[in-house]
Amino acid sequence: MKYVIIIVFFILTSCQKKETFNNVLILDETDKSKKTKNFKKINYSVRYNYRDSLAKHLNPNKKYQYWQYATFYHGMDDKTEHTILKQGGDLSLRKKIIEKFNPEYSVGIFQGGHPSFRCNYVTTIYNEKISYLKTEEEFRDFLGTIDNLEEAMLLAHTYGYLLDNDIRGSEYRKVENGYILHLVKFHEYPIYKESVEITVNTDGFIKTKSLGIYCEGANCYQ
Repeated sequence: MKYVIIIVFFILTSCQKKETFNNVLILDETDKSKKTKNFKKINYSVRYNYRDSLAKHLNPNKKYQYWQYATFYHGMDDKTEHTILKQGGDLSLRKKIIEKFNPEYSVGIFQGGHPSFRCNYVTTIYNEKISYLKTEEEFRDFLGTIDNLEEAMLLAHTYGYLLDNDIRGSEYRKVENGYILHLVKFHEYPIYKESVEITVNTDGFIKTKSLGIYCEGANCYQ
């Protein structure tokens, strides 16, 4: 009887054990609809260009004479478009920016698109000098102190942490010194989605912790 009890115990514990993948815990599908305690759903959708919507909440801490955050788009027909998403400072100084930002494909913030090309960039005027910020590192400095959830998400995005439809990549909690985000890290080789907890401090520093893989294979593109 003693041996029977031991065998049953091992069977039950082995059934409850969660599979691992590349040393990362794979989350059960039964957890999919459960919100993490004290976390709220991020009310942005990946069905739309949520990143551009986040930009409406930009609030740089440096006192620029003028600044603008914009998108650059180069289509298959070789046409280019510039769209200002947010601007601040003395808006009359905008006319001083004569040169159009025209990046190579290796330059620009949040690059994407193929064969078309899309990216973001920042133009600033400070001490009468016009500057273009073209990299994620420069954008982090531009953000400065993290003032709201949207800035926290943009900062996390500069490190490759994205929003997902699944709740495990789309929730947050406000804490005393910033935000805790649950976002997704997309891996291509092999293909899988990893839920990551990102703590974003108001001073712009982050720390991360993996919460496990919750999608593998071609379904992760859906």
